[in-house]
This record gives sequence, C-alpha cells and structure tokens, in this order.
Amino acid sequence: MPDLGNPAGFDLATVLTGSGVTLLLSAAIMKYDDQFTYTAAELYGMSGVALVVVGVIFGLVLVLRGDR
Repeated sequence: MPDLGNPAGFDLATVLTGSGVTLLLSAAIMKYDDQFTYTAAELYGMSGVALVVVGVIFGLVLVLRGDR
C-alpha cells in the first residue's frame, strides 16, 4: 500500500511545515526589520542559511540512525 503522506517522493507534512516556518520568518523580518542593525536582505539570507543548516543536520541524524 502506498504511503499517502509521501505521494511524490517527498513528505507533504515536512514541506507544509517548512513553508509555514519560511512564511513566519518572512513576516517577522518584514515587521521587525527596522529594529535590527542588518538589512532585510541580510536577515533573509541569515534565516535561509540557518534553515539549510538545521535541515542538513537533521537529515544527517536521520541517515546515521538508519531512518533514511
């Protein structure tokens, strides 16, 4: 029986959660960017790098545990 949460080769729950986190970060940057010493573009870049690093570390943990 196919996995209904994984119809296209990727997990829909993970994609939706990641999209939600990205939208929340974008909204926070738009609302509070004047309170930081960094520009909005720099904040977007730092957020993107942080999400990529967390994703890679999480992926490596899953691989090392044998879950993927």
